[in-house]
Amino acid sequence: MSAEWVVITGASRGIGLAAAKRLLAAGGRVVAAARDIDKLKEAYSFCDEEAVRLISWDFSEPGKFQGFADKVMDEAGPVRGLVYCAGIQLTLPLSMSKPDLARKIFGLNTFSAMEAVRCFSKKNIASSEGASFVLISSLSAREGALGQSLYGASKGALEGFLPAAAAELAQRNIRLNCIAPGLVKTDMSAEFLDRMTPDQRTKLESAYPLGFGEPEDVAAMIEWLLSPASRWVTGQIYVMDGGHSITA
Repeated sequence: MSAEWVVITGASRGIGLAAAKRLLAAGGRVVAAARDIDKLKEAYSFCDEEAVRLISWDFSEPGKFQGFADKVMDEAGPVRGLVYCAGIQLTLPLSMSKPDLARKIFGLNTFSAMEAVRCFSKKNIASSEGASFVLISSLSAREGALGQSLYGASKGALEGFLPAAAAELAQRNIRLNCIAPGLVKTDMSAEFLDRMTPDQRTKLESAYPLGFGEPEDVAAMIEWLLSPASRWVTGQIYVMDGGHSITA
């Protein structure tokens, strides 16, 4: 694996942490970023200091994202990959989906993800050899899950951003792809599942023929999309849902 850096936001837990561990195990180097530096230090205590850089950053303010990109350049250098895993999921009825809440969800899930692509695709930041960027969407963008209107909209907007952005970046040998997972067993999804009755959870599990996903399942796809093995792939959305879609 290339010795150049891969930036992962939301890297202290869930899919982001699983992806980082997979890349590090393969000999890669990772800039792991999240809001809580103590959680980052705990999560990466196993790492060789030469292979990882830990950066505390609040991605809820899209207008400050350039400062994060500059900090990555100062502490690591040009990047060959980007994985945007930072995000927020709120389950609430449409009647409670107020504008301030919508701005909060879109700010972190959508606008900062778009800023990540813009900032890290700049000539002096992306590797001169080319790069691969991966965004994380959700099955909520394409199915009618109750209480997921704002979350689904924020991910749907991200998917709408993908084709045109990928077409532009391809001219500079930067690939941009997206993964849309179904229910993956993370801290975020645990909050959603814990509010269900046993019957509701059993019904939901039965809608996933291959069971709920693990962060490592998505991390494997991320690793492939970042690697030269996917060199001919860009502008694509990969649904990973354990067979949920084909049973609907």
